[in-house]
Amino acid sequence: MTCIAEIHERSPLRVLDRSIHGGLARGELGVVCAGAGAGKTAFLVGVALDVLLRGCRVLHIALDQPVDRVRNYYDEILAELSRAEELEKPADARLVVERNRRIHAYQRTAFSIEGLARSLSFLRSHTDVHPDLIVVDGYDWSHGCEAEIASLRGLSLAEDSVLWMSATLDREGPVPHESGFPRPVGRYEALIDVLLRLKGADGTVHLSVLKGHGGAAPDRPGLDLDPTTLLLVRR
Repeated sequence: MTCIAEIHERSPLRVLDRSIHGGLARGELGVVCAGAGAGKTAFLVGVALDVLLRGCRVLHIALDQPVDRVRNYYDEILAELSRAEELEKPADARLVVERNRRIHAYQRTAFSIEGLARSLSFLRSHTDVHPDLIVVDGYDWSHGCEAEIASLRGLSLAEDSVLWMSATLDREGPVPHESGFPRPVGRYEALIDVLLRLKGADGTVHLSVLKGHGGAAPDRPGLDLDPTTLLLVRR
């Protein structure tokens, strides 16, 4: 049987923490980018589960996805973790996740920083929830602006939270921005502390670091992840 602590050790975040010279600090922004359908949501759910299973709180913002669909992602990945890793007391793990997670769903056209700030204020005032992690999945980087991302970072810092977001790469191919990073996230490079890239290959998901703390990508190979659990592949 596997305990939750062992699952934490197989999280790609443990290796990434070393590769990028420390994990994300409160108020910092991590972005995972990939093509459509390459596992960005599953990766973010894995990041959230890593936080939730340590008893910390998560606010998951889903754009253009209903709450039930996002909840199903959590249920399916946690169930697969429980099965594949023979997790001790899976019912207790699920209870911890449900107790510490909030999911808010918006249409992209209805999402605003002001609305998110009001939601966070409501959570503080009425539920005493202070998220340790804010996840924003589905943001439209092609039609967004630097000011909006800067405001999200500022809101995360004010909440004393870490911020993780997903980004879908342009369909035309990985044409780099003048910054050297792929479009459409390249023009936001100055606002992104850690930038990751997901690619499916040979039955695994390959995770590479495009930008770590200090700007440059670390001189280390990427990681191979299980395509279902997004944990490190056992060797």
